[in-house]
This record gives sequence, structure tokens and C-alpha cells, in this order.
Amino acid sequence: MPGYIIAHYKITDAEGIGNYVEAVMPILTAHGGEALVVDGDSQVMEGDAPHQSVVVKFPSVEAAKGFYNSAEYQAVRHFRTDNSTAGSLVIVEGVEGPE
Repeated sequence: MPGYIIAHYKITDAEGIGNYVEAVMPILTAHGGEALVVDGDSQVMEGDAPHQSVVVKFPSVEAAKGFYNSAEYQAVRHFRTDNSTAGSLVIVEGVEGPE
């Protein structure tokens, strides 16, 4: 089953978050990740959510956890946390589509 990282946060420094995007993409790709959603203008229909939404697909939950826990990602994670607030990041298991 695929695994997904779903993140929501509010960017506080656009230039700083740009450093995160530049640094994280090669790490994400090396772990089999594929960015499916990167939206800076989410339309909140229910609840109270920050404006940035990100969905990344991995081959499995284990691959998503491997990415998140990797030394490479942990070394650049601060670019996201230092330049955003009010966030959440979860790893979830996806479902297989019909065959």
C-alpha cells in the first residue's frame, strides 16, 4: 500500500521556505517520494487550516517514515519549521485503486 505525508502549515517567510523546497526535493526523490499537491492557496471548506497544503506519495508507509527519519531530511527540516507556523504533518496509509 502507498504511504502519504500530508502537511498543512502557514508560511511566515517565503524566501526561507524556498530554501526548504530546494533542499528537500532531492531527498524526497531518493526515498521514492512524489509530490502530488503543493498548494499555497488552499480553500478551507471546514475547520481551521493554514494556507499551505502538501501531499507526498511514497511506495509505502515505511518509505515515508524512512524519508522523515533520515539524517538527510532531519538536517534540512528546520528550513520548514523555522519559516512556517501552525502546522501539522502526518503519515498515513493509502489504499490501492480498483484493478
